[in-house]
Amino acid sequence: MRKVIFLFIAFILVAVSIDGIHSCADLKSHKEVFGRHLTYAEMYEYKDKDKDYDYVVRVPSFFNAQLDSLREEKGRMRFDYADLWITLVIESHVMNSDGMSLQAGMDSLAQMLNATEHKLGNDYFILSGPQYENGSRIDGYSYFTKIVANHKLWFVYTIIYPDDYKEVLTRLFKEIDDWQIWERPHLKLK
Repeated sequence: MRKVIFLFIAFILVAVSIDGIHSCADLKSHKEVFGRHLTYAEMYEYKDKDKDYDYVVRVPSFFNAQLDSLREEKGRMRFDYADLWITLVIESHVMNSDGMSLQAGMDSLAQMLNATEHKLGNDYFILSGPQYENGSRIDGYSYFTKIVANHKLWFVYTIIYPDDYKEVLTRLFKEIDDWQIWERPHLKLK
């Protein structure tokens, strides 16, 4: 009888151990969990609060808006997300084109920002590359930015992200790539 009880308890312990090992194999990395969260997050539209330029950016609902008192200039919006594993920053601002053509502006900013990739469109250009601050490379971080020209102004929308999360940020890259500076018209059903 003791042997049967011992075998029964041993069987339960083995079954629980196998189940525990199987459960651990199903755990996702933080990157996978974040990517899934980003994929299904609602996107909020934020307008330039000062109404100086009245432009709009769309940002995932779980990003935090920077307080107005911390903004450096009119027309600047900044959002961030940070936890133990990742820090992401989304910024937008408006700058004067100083009479430069898009091509000249792209070339100048590409050199200034150490861009490794660039794309020129009809009224915009896109730059991306490693992130620098005060002339020093920030290891493991890059940026992706779109600059849209409108008269004498350039509207800028940028994300600064960790390189190892690039593959799960495709939704944000597409959002910036498709960005229009004013609200998108919403279809109205009759």
